[in-house]
Amino acid sequence: MNVQKQLNEHCDQVLLEMDINNEKIIFKRNLKRKLKKISIYFCSLEKIYDYTPKVVDIQDAMLIIMKKLKINEYKKLKSKTHSNEQTLEIISFRDIFRYVYINQHMLGTDDFLNNKSTFKKYKNPYAFELIFNLIEQDKDQLNHQLVNAKNNLEKISKEIFGLKSYLEDKEAEDFLLLVAEEKNLKDKINKQLEEKKLIIENSNNISTENQMYINLKNRLINVANRKSYFEKRKAEINISISSKKLLLNDYIDEKKDIEATLEVNYKLTVDNQIIECPLCASKVHSHIKNSDKQSQDVLKNIQKDIDSKIKLVKSLIEKDLSEIKNIDSKITILNDEQAVYNKAINKFSVKTSVPYLAQIDSINSIINSYVKKTESVSECIRLHNKIDEKDKFIKELEDEIVSLEKRIKALKINEDNKSKIFDVLNKKYKEYMKRFKYDVNNTYIDINNYTPYHDGASIFEHESGGLLECMQIAFLCAIVTSKDYGYAQGHPGFILMDTISKYIGTVISDENSDEDSKGKIDDPEIYEEIYKIFIELSGKYQFIIVENTPPVKYNKYAKYTFLAGQEGLINLDLNELKFEE
Repeated sequence: MNVQKQLNEHCDQVLLEMDINNEKIIFKRNLKRKLKKISIYFCSLEKIYDYTPKVVDIQDAMLIIMKKLKINEYKKLKSKTHSNEQTLEIISFRDIFRYVYINQHMLGTDDFLNNKSTFKKYKNPYAFELIFNLIEQDKDQLNHQLVNAKNNLEKISKEIFGLKSYLEDKEAEDFLLLVAEEKNLKDKINKQLEEKKLIIENSNNISTENQMYINLKNRLINVANRKSYFEKRKAEINISISSKKLLLNDYIDEKKDIEATLEVNYKLTVDNQIIECPLCASKVHSHIKNSDKQSQDVLKNIQKDIDSKIKLVKSLIEKDLSEIKNIDSKITILNDEQAVYNKAINKFSVKTSVPYLAQIDSINSIINSYVKKTESVSECIRLHNKIDEKDKFIKELEDEIVSLEKRIKALKINEDNKSKIFDVLNKKYKEYMKRFKYDVNNTYIDINNYTPYHDGASIFEHESGGLLECMQIAFLCAIVTSKDYGYAQGHPGFILMDTISKYIGTVISDENSDEDSKGKIDDPEIYEEIYKIFIELSGKYQFIIVENTPPVKYNKYAKYTFLAGQEGLINLDLNELKFEE
């Protein structure tokens, strides 16, 4: 928000619409408050007002994305620092996302996949295995996930039953009838608004006295509304005070009981009393003082606790009484205003006639009635949509249950299948590296550490920014295109990169270059080749490229341009997201 000053000034929330497996999902996040919560709408932007959001923490939002992508969460054992204890750590969508979004500080550097972060890079192999379903999970963990999935299925089924019962009680089972009724009510509201507009337009030539009468009437209504609000608030506070007084009396009675118990139990003295021994009949003098100290301490602690509760309730009552006093003061002022306006209106009403005012009041009443009915119908429509949303969850849970049951039956990862995956990955990786004019001898993706290599050295050992960038792009494109072969089902199928021109030249050199230069890598040609690959793959997969100066010939693929100042904000009214053919 410090960098994006326009966002800070003009926006308080951001919405992201996504298409996951042909399902529209909107993620809404506040920018200035409740930052750890995300609202999720399972619909397109046009229908957002017909749906109620699912509000979750960021971690839960990532789990929802994983379920939509049909990726089962993976929990691995992790040892605590400086301890023999172990804890469970979740490999989440945030870890998979490192194979999706490459920012300009990672692209073409050895910080690819957050390699410089000790707390992130060790998760990368597990994220890769999640993408390709290569994790050999523990049977108990899978059974635990299976039980959770079945319990969630049962829970959601009950929720759907409850929602359907509510709609049945409201006689609102037919969704199409509700949609038609909502449209009809909105049409009626618009018709009444048009009629009201005509009446007001026809009354433009009224006298100054009539206009003053209307202003006084509106002010009187405003005063009455404010007074009604304060009186309602005062009644609520009085009810709250009554409840607190009852609670206070209970605490006071309880305190009296404790004090009485303490007084009786504080010290029992048997002093100078002659006691006869039951065995030998001898008589002795007793000087014993009996005292149950432990019991006294417990009672005293209870007494302190009650005292603090009494003090708290009294302070709350005082606060409420202070608020009532403040409200009474405001009501007194409003009463004075009301009296002045009433007196003025009575004088005007003697000599002024406003025939259309009653019509406007009547229309306002009708509009309010229609609005209330519309809200009721809209709520029922949202419930229908919520049922549809939960039905989709049930289908996802059923698929998850089937998948988990299959994985429990065949826990061991088929090594032949793993070899096939890497055959495809290496084939595609080499193809892209060839297109970038690199020698592909000793160029591969390691089957054990899942890291791309070139010339026998890993991506974290090379230093050339241009080479590193090409290796990274070839590696990620190989992962995405392996989806064509049925692999990488855990990858969302889209890539986001920032500033690919950072380490690659963008100006085409003279065609009549020296013969000696033919063996060299022509950076501008590679730059264009990268764009060609992105365009080829964009038929099936999504690529979002943030670039300062993209090649002119690819301008038709530009979705929008970020501008400075307020112009940097997208204006939907101007259709700034329109794709130019």
